[in-house]
Amino acid sequence: MDRTSGRSPDDVVERVREATDVVQLVGQYVNLKRSGRGMKGLCPFHNEKTPSFMVNPERQMYHCFGCHKGGDVFSFLMEHDGVSFPEALRVLGERAGIDVEVRRPRDSGQDSLYDGAERAARHFAEQLTRPEGEAVRQYARKRGLAPEIVARFRLGAAPNSWEDLSRVLRAEGVTEEILLALGLIARRASGPGSYDVFRNRLIIPIVSLSGRVVGFGGRALPNPEGEQGPKYLNSPDSPIYHKGHLLYGMAEARAAIRRHDAVLLTEGYLDCLSLVQAGIEHVVAACGTAFTPQQAALLHRYTRRAYILGDSDPAGRRAAVRTAGLLLEHGFLVYLVELPSGYDPDSFIREHGAPALETRIREAPSYVASMKLLVDRRAGDMAVKERVVRHLLDDLSRVSDPLLQELYGKDMGRTFGLSEGAIAAALEQRRGRGRMPRPAAMPVGAAGVHGTQSGALVEAQQGLLRLALLGPMWVERAAELLGPEDFDAGPPRHLFEALREHTGATVGGGWFDRLEADEDRSFATELALGDAPVGEPERLFNDYVSALKSARLEAAEHDLQQRLADAERRGDQDEQARLLEEQRGLALDRSAWKRRAAWN
Repeated sequence: MDRTSGRSPDDVVERVREATDVVQLVGQYVNLKRSGRGMKGLCPFHNEKTPSFMVNPERQMYHCFGCHKGGDVFSFLMEHDGVSFPEALRVLGERAGIDVEVRRPRDSGQDSLYDGAERAARHFAEQLTRPEGEAVRQYARKRGLAPEIVARFRLGAAPNSWEDLSRVLRAEGVTEEILLALGLIARRASGPGSYDVFRNRLIIPIVSLSGRVVGFGGRALPNPEGEQGPKYLNSPDSPIYHKGHLLYGMAEARAAIRRHDAVLLTEGYLDCLSLVQAGIEHVVAACGTAFTPQQAALLHRYTRRAYILGDSDPAGRRAAVRTAGLLLEHGFLVYLVELPSGYDPDSFIREHGAPALETRIREAPSYVASMKLLVDRRAGDMAVKERVVRHLLDDLSRVSDPLLQELYGKDMGRTFGLSEGAIAAALEQRRGRGRMPRPAAMPVGAAGVHGTQSGALVEAQQGLLRLALLGPMWVERAAELLGPEDFDAGPPRHLFEALREHTGATVGGGWFDRLEADEDRSFATELALGDAPVGEPERLFNDYVSALKSARLEAAEHDLQQRLADAERRGDQDEQARLLEEQRGLALDRSAWKRRAAWN
């Protein structure tokens, strides 16, 4: 992750870093629990069943001992939200109330896309307040959307015009290429020119987890003569928007999802908005696509309980069943909320109110029990029962968590009157057909101390760097006695150089920004958050320094002997004399270090 392009002054970076608590930031995405002097939770960067993700409030760092990702507050936001360092700095600066002016030497491309999306959102919002937006305002009122919700979610209006948006944004300097990439305009099929894609629609901006506008959904206004075009239009994927990876309302719902330890899944944007307006805030919606594995993984960072609120029609029920199976596969406890025939979440809550919907959520049957209700409605039809049972077994076979698979298996046995043996045999059969999940690929480990050094020297390098991470005093003392050449090339040497050049910085400060490679940062956070060296620090320091210095002197002696032998073979007496003098000086250095080690 590059921290070098588009930098603000170092003092601004440090102010933002000091104003941002890593526990509070990470806690917005991960359920953290106290573990010793730090916090622990399930890693948000890879699937795991046993928590190995550590956050240290003293060092203001995190590290996963499973996938080996680690860093500071900037690293976390960059990795989690997929943003650049300038964007992470901007977001954290806004949260801390610090004005951040990022210098960008050149446009990265994404910056122009973000700017174009933001300008479009502002234009749509302005149009909602103008005479051209009257039809959309009437529709919003008819749908019961309060002004507060309209303002909070930045709803807007696309007038019934072929070039309203493109004309205004081009005048503001947004290029046609940007508008095309964002899906805001399309080229005419016949003849030159382009036209606005969103026309005569209620506009719903879609924001990323970091709060930036990345796309749009557009709901067509009712037409007495029949719908013209699809009811919903959605932005296409772009370099800043991948609809299968994002959920509508997620940025706003994260805190509520953690608070309730549950998420409500709806099909449409307006369903989501109606529930939020009624005070039910732990709700999200898909962005115009079927539910995806990436969205399930995103939700798994915050909770493992999911309630599906689909439409009550057959298509809605089919979508709910498909989503349930996907959530089950990703380790969720899944419940299907039943709505009366003819209702969707929006119409139900507007007619019956939030308490009635909350009651249905509390009483929602599990996925297995809901499928049994489907069988019961068919008067116990054996063919229907067989299809449902086989479908459930297919879903259950993809559950990777053995405990969850067993719990669901027993629930299924009780619900459908099946023996545990029959269920186990059916799952084994699916395993034989390759339907069970494959073992997860081993994560790529962080680069440790490489090279030809012995285990003792590896321990000495890591031990000394651990001490150096405890405070500036050890860094300063180590820098007086050792140089970068005393450490293996790669992460150990890079970490020593970074610490040496920032001896006055606090842990987690400017020295960390000097580590440009992911493997360097991972190495640093693993040492920083790992166990401290056991023993009296002064004694450990002297032992580590002596071991490293002696090893380098021995290596230098070996190199000198080889060069001296080469000079003898060539008959180069001047070179031999020079090397012999260098060898005598090296011998004196080795003797001094041996006396120092003996004295210690």
